[in-house]
Amino acid sequence: MDPVGLLQDYIRIDTSNPPGDCRAAAELLCRVLVENGLTPITFGATPQKPNVLCHVGGAEEPALVLIHHMDVVPAKAEEWSVPPFSAEIREGFLCGRGTLDTKGLGVAHLCAAIRAAKSGKLRRKLYFVANADEEVGGGEGAEYFVKNLPLSFGRAYGMNEGGVGVRDLFGPGKFFLLSLWEKGPLWLKLSAFGKAGHGSRPSEKDAPARLARAMGRVAEHRSPAKMTDPVREMLRVLYAQGRIDLDPDTLAGGPEDAAALEAFAKRFPETDPLFRNTFAVTTLSAGFKPNVIPARAEGSVDCRILPGEDPERVASEVREMVREFDVFVVTLFAEKPSGSPRGPLFDAMTDAIRTVHPDAIVLPYLSTGFTDSRFFRAAGVETYGLMPLLLERGDLGRIHGVDEKIPVDGIPEMTAIISALIERWNAPEGRKA
Repeated sequence: MDPVGLLQDYIRIDTSNPPGDCRAAAELLCRVLVENGLTPITFGATPQKPNVLCHVGGAEEPALVLIHHMDVVPAKAEEWSVPPFSAEIREGFLCGRGTLDTKGLGVAHLCAAIRAAKSGKLRRKLYFVANADEEVGGGEGAEYFVKNLPLSFGRAYGMNEGGVGVRDLFGPGKFFLLSLWEKGPLWLKLSAFGKAGHGSRPSEKDAPARLARAMGRVAEHRSPAKMTDPVREMLRVLYAQGRIDLDPDTLAGGPEDAAALEAFAKRFPETDPLFRNTFAVTTLSAGFKPNVIPARAEGSVDCRILPGEDPERVASEVREMVREFDVFVVTLFAEKPSGSPRGPLFDAMTDAIRTVHPDAIVLPYLSTGFTDSRFFRAAGVETYGLMPLLLERGDLGRIHGVDEKIPVDGIPEMTAIISALIERWNAPEGRKA
């Protein structure tokens, strides 16, 4: 099976969410599974958002569940250098929306699962899962999926998105960020109300002006840096490898710790959001005409909160922050941070990565995004996150961004790593789970 050609076919199916119609994508995946002797099933909250489930083989536990999502965030074609759903190959990269999030991962899972089924060596249960609706919260996708499973995974571990391999992240070398934890999302709507008026007679009480000042206050806010257990685990590995000189076990929570973490974040900017709650202004809306002051203005803020934080407490912090501007704050969506303990799947994945990248450093990681993994964890499936693909540091921003692309040679490499994971998970002499 050609994973590159399969990914091109997958990318060319526009599953932008909204509206998130994944029917054609599910049909493609199911057709490939059936052509290779497997029996997938589909079920979903709506016909437009089916989920795919396939028991690939094996009877023993713990099972391994390979998870990805079929839907993608929208893409504005005029902003891209290539049509976002053309799946063109240019200069060694396959370009298109979903290559990184997460159709590339799904193709690696699919090809590795089919290879495992044909090997006849599956001892433990192996499942292939493709969910709809992840990009708008997963309510009609993974949440519906785990609540309506037609079978029981039994004792199981899951592999989903969440981390990735990055070159030279902490000095020269290959660093694979294997996500065990995810920050929690807190989406807030801020609204200001006032009197409509003529644009020639502004007042500090105008709704847009008050909202602008409130949003500026939120955008400039930086929570104090602090250590959490998931980040401490990552820093321990880096310190033991001699990659950093900050010993995380010397930090006991005092004020001097915040200064040490701030200095570390300046040296390694990608780690800054791992040490604090973050607040991003994401939408602003007011008015309909340049010379009319509107009576209402509103915007949204995307907060991502650390393990141990409570969404309502952080929402209250924002309310206090903007109180003087007479701005109302309501919660649109909130989830607590979620995570899984480090266990045998971490070791198996580490070994699998090193079959392709023997010099790789694998780090337990706190993902700044949130994924469908939280639904599987809630259903008792300890779930980790990693797209086992090695990217340049500058390409991390292409996830959800313009000109999303994946190295062509990275697609078979990912497939090889997932195949090695399945092999190690099923080896009688392997680690006991």
